Amino acid sequence: MYFDPAQLAIGFARGAGAHGATLLPHTAVTRVLIEGDQVTGVETENGRIWAPIVVDAAGAWTRQVAELGGIRIPIVPTAQQLFITEPLPGADADLPMARVMDAAVYMRPCDGGFLWGVYKEDPRFFDMNTLGDTSQIKDMPLDAGVLWRYAEDVKQQLPILLKARVREHRGGIPTTTADGQHIVGPTPAARGFFFASGCNVAGLSISPAIGEALAAWIVDGTPPIDLAPLSSTRFGTGSWSEDELKRQAAWQYRHFYGAV
Repeated sequence: MYFDPAQLAIGFARGAGAHGATLLPHTAVTRVLIEGDQVTGVETENGRIWAPIVVDAAGAWTRQVAELGGIRIPIVPTAQQLFITEPLPGADADLPMARVMDAAVYMRPCDGGFLWGVYKEDPRFFDMNTLGDTSQIKDMPLDAGVLWRYAEDVKQQLPILLKARVREHRGGIPTTTADGQHIVGPTPAARGFFFASGCNVAGLSISPAIGEALAAWIVDGTPPIDLAPLSSTRFGTGSWSEDELKRQAAWQYRHFYGAV
């Protein structure tokens, strides 16, 4: 079973609204408010929101939000792009995902055609500050040549990739960590500040479980299962080298399917 990422996000938002959450789309956070060692809310372009709990689930902008409160988090926004082909005979919706493990290329059915992409060896990392305050994921610069190069690498296994006409070329900016694991839970830098990030290109599939566990943690004071391996504290006090972080994150990205 496959789902549309955009529709899933909309579904989460509608579900939250139906249960009493106030949704403020297109409202930029300009500052995380901290008094002593306790979060007290956020400053937005439309005013302050007072709250004893702040969850940073800002995706590619997670670092920027955290740094508004002087908090560091070791994640790297990483370019991910894919093609969706025109409809093709035999591209049935119930076909499984195909993976060429050593080339890190994947393909699955999508809207009558195939969706395919690659976890490239030298991923492109972004400093989201350089993309501008009004940038959106859809504005990410794309490079079709990357995909065509890897299609050549797997033409014996997946010749259809070079033959099918491309209907859509799109990209995303997942966050990658040095060890390939999510970052979920509170930070000792400020009481009440929680992370839900570092998805390593697998955020949507696990998002319901992450959201449920984090909600229980916030309400009950402890997580329903041991989430210590996902704690931001596993990276130490923040003295990591940016170059080393990117080197390790690049390895994790390329080896999303494991070391072959």
